[in-house]
Amino acid sequence: MQGVTAEQLEELNKRRLIQRRKRAFVQSLLSPEAYEKLANIRAANPELYDKLTDLVLALAQRGAIKGGMTVNDFQALVARVNPRKETKITFKR
Repeated sequence: MQGVTAEQLEELNKRRLIQRRKRAFVQSLLSPEAYEKLANIRAANPELYDKLTDLVLALAQRGAIKGGMTVNDFQALVARVNPRKETKITFKR
């Protein structure tokens, strides 16, 4: 890499390592279907992915996730974090 200092490269490697560990831990907490949904969210909306990942980790730290999180539990969590706005269509005649 051109123009990148050793410190910057080391910092980047640390961030990548933290992200990999975080992802692996979240994957261990979620069912395979729930993790697949999270991966889809990551591709579509990285900010929402970060929110959900942090929330899953926080719930695990508090002991709120026992025995893993099912896809239904995960979908309920997504609905709480990102409520869908009601679409209203009006026709003018």
